[in-house]
Amino acid sequence: MKEEAQVSEKFTRYDAELTTRTRIVIGMGLRGFSNLIKFNKKSSWNLALVFLIYLWSMVFFVLMASDNNSYPCEEMGTDFKYCQPIAYYGDMGLGGVRLFLVTLAAIASGGLIANDMNDKSLHLYLSRPISRLDYLIARFIPIFLLLIFVTVLPNIITFITQWSSAGLEFIWIKNHKWLIFDIIIQGIFYSASYSIIGLTFSTLINREYRAAGAFFLFVYGTNIIVEIFHLFVEDDRVLLFSIAHLLDIVSFEIFGAEYYFTSAGQLKGIELSNLEIFGTLTLVIGGCGLFVNWMISQMEANK
Repeated sequence: MKEEAQVSEKFTRYDAELTTRTRIVIGMGLRGFSNLIKFNKKSSWNLALVFLIYLWSMVFFVLMASDNNSYPCEEMGTDFKYCQPIAYYGDMGLGGVRLFLVTLAAIASGGLIANDMNDKSLHLYLSRPISRLDYLIARFIPIFLLLIFVTVLPNIITFITQWSSAGLEFIWIKNHKWLIFDIIIQGIFYSASYSIIGLTFSTLINREYRAAGAFFLFVYGTNIIVEIFHLFVEDDRVLLFSIAHLLDIVSFEIFGAEYYFTSAGQLKGIELSNLEIFGTLTLVIGGCGLFVNWMISQMEANK
């Protein structure tokens, strides 16, 4: 009876307010987002991580920002560039928030589909006039909005801070006219990728905290394994098997900078074609989407 009451409560606000597929999907998505950030015990980790991300980014990218003339990128020797909008997504040693960002994505996405599968409310959602795609979009919206809040906005704050340091002159905006566009595209790209991968683990492992742990281990585990293999095989294509490296490589492409990473204490570049990079990304994201859709279809079949 308790489970039935919990499932029933999920729909109490939908009947009167949401009458079309679009409104149902948007309503589910926004309500899911509000659940991720509301002040309660369950979402306390989400809020704590959001606070840490903003605190960390304010310290390293606002208070300790590089000289205005070198923003957003400054030369590192003759081969590579250090770009603040890219470094933001890097490891903590560079001032980046990757650890916090991956942890937030893992915790926030872990229960989005897993909980619906456990309490069987997934069947109730799909019995309404919405398709599997509608349901997936509704579950994608909460984690995507949360990640946008901690990816795009901090970099935009840094951008505005640099503009302020330049005297709020519009000539500075003109000289950086594509930068704000690149920052937004970069944030959308990271947020969408982590959201889709998070939903995949939430579907594959229908236990919220196990799914979150698997997501975290997947990101950092593949990163460590791939870097070790790269030391021995010295084939740059190995890096594409690490989602962290893959996302960073695409990020560098967005800003038109040459990708580099630290291996055995040395900075190393890569030689990969756009076909290899974006082909792998398409396979990973597309494969995740198809897998989640297939898993849900199996739930429907076994209803």
